[in-house]
Amino acid sequence: MFEFSLGPVTLCAPGPTNGTDDREGLPPDWHEVIGTAGDQFRDEFTRTCLYLVLGAADASGARADGATRTDDTVVIGTEYGNTAALARLQRHAAEKGKLLSAQYFPNATSSSASAFANLRVGATGRNMTINAGVLTPVVALWQALSALGSERSDVSRLLVGDVYAPEAVADARLDTPDVPCRDGVAHAYLHRGTGLTAEFAFGAADGPHPGPTRTVRRAAARDADAGEAAPVAFAERNSAFATRAFLDLVHALEPAERAVLECHGPDGRHATVTVTRQQANSTDRGSW
Repeated sequence: MFEFSLGPVTLCAPGPTNGTDDREGLPPDWHEVIGTAGDQFRDEFTRTCLYLVLGAADASGARADGATRTDDTVVIGTEYGNTAALARLQRHAAEKGKLLSAQYFPNATSSSASAFANLRVGATGRNMTINAGVLTPVVALWQALSALGSERSDVSRLLVGDVYAPEAVADARLDTPDVPCRDGVAHAYLHRGTGLTAEFAFGAADGPHPGPTRTVRRAAARDADAGEAAPVAFAERNSAFATRAFLDLVHALEPAERAVLECHGPDGRHATVTVTRQQANSTDRGSW
């Protein structure tokens, strides 16, 4: 069990490409926040993560401008992550052969976005990229809270989601041809605190599950007579939207109520996180 408090939760969902390298529907301050230096080496997933970590405000209202180094941990949960950068590197390698410049390599790894985010916000804690398939949001949250529980960091920055390159969409359709791939990344601040508790459960069923599925539901206190609310299912491939809905629900919990995020993979693996808001007299709700 982990104790923590939850800060602001944001979601960035870039629109589709317009036939060029640009995307429609970007926030108006997109370039102001992330800048353009070195942008030719960054893919859309990295840009989206940078926009969230640089533009989001923490519990004190301060922007993450990287002016002060912190022990923050950055955890990115993504299924396809920097696929676009990796595919671009392979294309350039095929075209240029031995003439390929080494400058491409540091910007085309499976954890490029996490490295860029850590450097830009001055985070010196853990820096990890996690791909657990359908179970990604639960596993990423577990890792983010583990950093707080071990007192390695006071703050964990959690990012969950995908921005789909054409290669990623083609791969996703191999096993889930009818599941939409909508771009989006969710971002949240997790702080060491006592306002909330999180319990995790992982397992595997004997047989396959009609998935992949992710469900979010609100539950009454454990000793209450009221029944649980019907779960809201998220069938789309991207975990960002279920994660955002779950964390928004956590913010809305009354004392002793619970929010449950449950993920099932088609192979029978499943993961669940249950977050409970502590009783009102156990802490100052204004810090939650």
